[in-house]
Amino acid sequence: MIELIWHDFLYQPLLNLLILIYNNYTNFNLGLAVIYLTILLRLVLLPFTFVSERDKLRWERLNEEIKKIKDDYKKDPVLMKEIIRETLKKYRIRPWAKTVVLGVQLLVLIVLYQVFLGGLTSKFDALYPWIIVPDFVNLNFLPIKQLNFNGFHLATTKDLILPTLIGIILYFEIYFSQKARSEILTRSDMAYRLFFPLFSFFVLYYLPTVKSVFILTSIFFSIIISLIAWPLRMAMLKANKKSLAKT
Repeated sequence: MIELIWHDFLYQPLLNLLILIYNNYTNFNLGLAVIYLTILLRLVLLPFTFVSERDKLRWERLNEEIKKIKDDYKKDPVLMKEIIRETLKKYRIRPWAKTVVLGVQLLVLIVLYQVFLGGLTSKFDALYPWIIVPDFVNLNFLPIKQLNFNGFHLATTKDLILPTLIGIILYFEIYFSQKARSEILTRSDMAYRLFFPLFSFFVLYYLPTVKSVFILTSIFFSIIISLIAWPLRMAMLKANKKSLAKT
């Protein structure tokens, strides 16, 4: 039953969608097809992304309140800890939205791995009757003729460029996210900032390059959403500081 669900509701639909995009919207560029597929997936997950962005704002507001609590009750550490616990409960920050976004993307990554495992063309027997079987599959992504660069081969492993770029971006993304709640960071948070990007680099280094293209596209999508939400976050944070100053 699990194998049937996996094949009929996850693997086969994703494979067919990927080939449909490849045939019709990318001028036969599989790297672009993966990017379009990633963007489509993130658009479907957009409601959960907005909830996750809202929680980022709550972390920032919470951090400001905790700073004020520490200043006001520094002479009474017992009372300070109690008020901080009550403040944490008040904001009710839940990680479920971000977990859903990350979980679905991880699931798609696993399915993509199965799609590319053993060669993409060997999987065309799983295409729906109304999906045209492509005559060829272009696995070279972003070739640069002027530099004699053939591009990133989506099926190969041990590429340094994209995993390194992803590791660097993840580090700074975590750094700025943690900076918004610097007053409540733990040692495990600091270790996570360092080891998660390193772990991501080593995993992606040994996986086909298509995984790096998928993750990099998703990261840039998240960055764009954060930039769109930035003015609102700054305005609300400024209003929160004014409110705290009055109390």
